[in-house]
Amino acid sequence: MAALGTSGGTGVPLAPVTPRWDGGGGIEEELAPAVADVTRCHPEGTEGHQVPAFLRQVAAICAYPALLEHEDVPEKAKEQARRILRELMGGSPGAYNLEYVTGAVAERAARFLAHRDGGIACDPRNVVPCAGTAAAVVDVLSLVVCPGSALPTGVLVPVPGPPLCAAAAGLAGAVPVPYPLDESRGWAVDVAALRREVREARSRCHPKVLWVVNPGDPTGHVLSRPDMESIVRLAAEEPLLLLADEVHQERAFAPERPFLSFKRVLAELGAPLATSVQLVSLYSLSKGIAGGGFRAGFLELVNIERSVLRGFYTWGLSVYPPILGQVMLDVAMEPPGHRDPASAAMEEHRRDLCRDLAANARRLQEELGRAPGIRCQPLAGGPRAFPRIRIPPRARSQARALGLEPDVFFCRKLQEATGLVVAPGSHFGMGGDSGHLGLSLLLPAPALERALLLLRRFHAQFLREFS
Repeated sequence: MAALGTSGGTGVPLAPVTPRWDGGGGIEEELAPAVADVTRCHPEGTEGHQVPAFLRQVAAICAYPALLEHEDVPEKAKEQARRILRELMGGSPGAYNLEYVTGAVAERAARFLAHRDGGIACDPRNVVPCAGTAAAVVDVLSLVVCPGSALPTGVLVPVPGPPLCAAAAGLAGAVPVPYPLDESRGWAVDVAALRREVREARSRCHPKVLWVVNPGDPTGHVLSRPDMESIVRLAAEEPLLLLADEVHQERAFAPERPFLSFKRVLAELGAPLATSVQLVSLYSLSKGIAGGGFRAGFLELVNIERSVLRGFYTWGLSVYPPILGQVMLDVAMEPPGHRDPASAAMEEHRRDLCRDLAANARRLQEELGRAPGIRCQPLAGGPRAFPRIRIPPRARSQARALGLEPDVFFCRKLQEATGLVVAPGSHFGMGGDSGHLGLSLLLPAPALERALLLLRRFHAQFLREFS
């Protein structure tokens, strides 16, 4: 069975089936070998995007220092590993190593952030390394929840957006408050609609957090500076804690829409906004250079009382991450300007990933653009596209009779006929009538081309059958 839309728990839980649709011209036989290689929406699962060898070499030496004596291991990797082993408690990654995580790793992350943001300073004491951001964000939300309050705490979450948003709010004891993204403007944040959602939600909850995903997932958008400035001003006026989910920042691939961090936009707006709006931003090694198999990332806290950090250190939920993941994060944080061969290789890896994402985005929009009844907004970053497909009224009626959302009905028909799995838009919070699909861009080009051809041809037959 093939999968075109799955990613870290965001795929469609459908049972394996045997493809049984031909569609004319032997398409099933033509496409099956390539489509069978389509896996999930992580770079390490795709051809040519394995974790950089240097990161793995340094982590391997730290786990097994006897490798320092092996001639086959590059000297630069040994040099980095020796430095890290000196910083680890007892020279071992087996201890909690809180001083290493909150000291050396946080300092290197702060240098990385200052370089990313054009020289805007970052205090290492405001950086909280963690074992990936999925669990750490629950810790953040827990800090603003008031269990004894008459109204629950509200967290504004984007729709469409990652299923993690609503799930994390619930795990923290809060309630999600969905706000719509504007598809007609390339999935931009509609600040006027967002303001209405905040004010209407106050009758049933106490909105405290505004969660913004940039680059967008599954939408593939990257926010413009004017939109980001409007969001910052709204967070100041309401007021709201701005939670900037920027885990896909290294997957922004459109030169005309470069990634800007909310930290940078906030700082460049100047006082009083720069010194008053509270911001927590997320960075994930797992969603960037190293892929999902190595859980590591960090939070940066801006304009937040330093005493709040004691919550993380006391609980130990976010700052006792697996040390080998932190070792890889440590090594990956060296700024690109540090031109030794290992740093250059990692920067080349980042460029190659963005180049392939951009090429796949072009392929997807060209292929689906030729299909009547399918349209996709421009793509600028992130791991997915989110096209809208037309689902005829007869198909919608049949879906309702089966107790299914129309988009889930289409996805099941697609899987039954072809073996191809895509994620329905309702999985990302959209109404099932909207007819959206989440499609991975992190696929080898031949597999993506063949899968898109299969999707396009099946959709054409679907329209004929139900029109």
